[in-house]
Amino acid sequence: MNQIEDQKQTSNLTGYLIFLCGQWISILGSNIVNFAIIWFLALTTESEFVLGLSAFLAFMPFIIVTPIAGVFVDRWNRKKVIIFVDFMQAFFTLILIAAFVSNLFTDIQLVVILLSLNFVRGIFGAFHTSATDTLLPIMVPKDQLSRINGMNYFVNAGINIVGPVIAPILLEIFPDIAQILWLDVITFLLAILPTLIITIPKIVKKVEKNEKSSFQLEFKEGISFIIKTPGLFPLLLVFAGANFFLTPLFTQLAFFIKFIHGGQAQDFGLIAALQQTGLLIGSLIMTLWKGFRNHALGVSFGLFLGYLGLVIMLSAPIGFFIILGIGIFITGFVLPVANVSSEAIWGATVPREVIGRVYAVRRTLAQVSAPVSMLLSGILAELYGLTIILWVTAILGLAVLGLTWFFTPLPEVEKRISIQRSNTKNA
Repeated sequence: MNQIEDQKQTSNLTGYLIFLCGQWISILGSNIVNFAIIWFLALTTESEFVLGLSAFLAFMPFIIVTPIAGVFVDRWNRKKVIIFVDFMQAFFTLILIAAFVSNLFTDIQLVVILLSLNFVRGIFGAFHTSATDTLLPIMVPKDQLSRINGMNYFVNAGINIVGPVIAPILLEIFPDIAQILWLDVITFLLAILPTLIITIPKIVKKVEKNEKSSFQLEFKEGISFIIKTPGLFPLLLVFAGANFFLTPLFTQLAFFIKFIHGGQAQDFGLIAALQQTGLLIGSLIMTLWKGFRNHALGVSFGLFLGYLGLVIMLSAPIGFFIILGIGIFITGFVLPVANVSSEAIWGATVPREVIGRVYAVRRTLAQVSAPVSMLLSGILAELYGLTIILWVTAILGLAVLGLTWFFTPLPEVEKRISIQRSNTKNA
């Protein structure tokens, strides 16, 4: 049988905060550069398909590779993984810069190179996320999980507002996209510096000599842990449902504002800003407040209000952008409530020696529904109309949430896990 090597695991809150500062710098740089890349693709190709393909190629490798990355992150040194991946991200951006400044390629060839590198960077991004996500429960004390995670959501929400504001200014100053790409290289390298100086606790899994370890076995361990731990699979289910049923709103928001409500660019900008404002305020509250005593209630209440915000938007008379703004604000506000509450449950209940593979399975199953929703909702909206499809997603989302709350162990997930562990110790 597997034996876990006994170690004294000590939290390193200061080190984690230093690490986050580097990551925030990198995220800001990537946010600005991604804006510039999307703008370049739009101007060069004038193709919605290319923009969608670019997002697909960046996102799908992340979903496919994440389970594999989670298993290997548990085996490898997390610090070295993070440093290596940040370096490789910078390296591939340098290749892209070289392609732009060489004048050897046509615009279409540059688009192909860019899309290809998006795919490769998505693979490295899966390893980076698998390594960095698991640092929170490893380095942060359990009683600070909600606050630190809330703070992270707050800062990331701010970056999502600041990035698109800075990017157009830089495009005016540096019309050559290659010059802006250097920002990605610089911020990736800056993110490495804090990682070099902090101490990340090592979680070591020792395998007996007569026992063979395999990726398949370890991946199955992640799935098995989620299924056998009472309440975790329903928790995963409601988030997969939220990703499926709320994704059409966010992916079709511009169409909804323009063609359903007759809005202009400034109206779309206002609605998008209100969503991020709600996200900021919700994140700030979760940073200052430890959250619900029953974190499962925080998850369900947050997602319920998220669907309610969608219903408010759909109920708004044509052109009433204030009502639309209220609905999107509510949806943005409650997402940190649900996510931080969920993170508190996972962080406090998953053993550290299997955290990489469990988090990888969790993330994959929760997020794989999003790209399916993007494609399916787009097809169905063409056939039946966007408003009808959004009403269907709101109703089905509420139904899934209600059935999960009333007919699964979700409401008492933390209590049941505690009882299960007590019984295991006494056996």
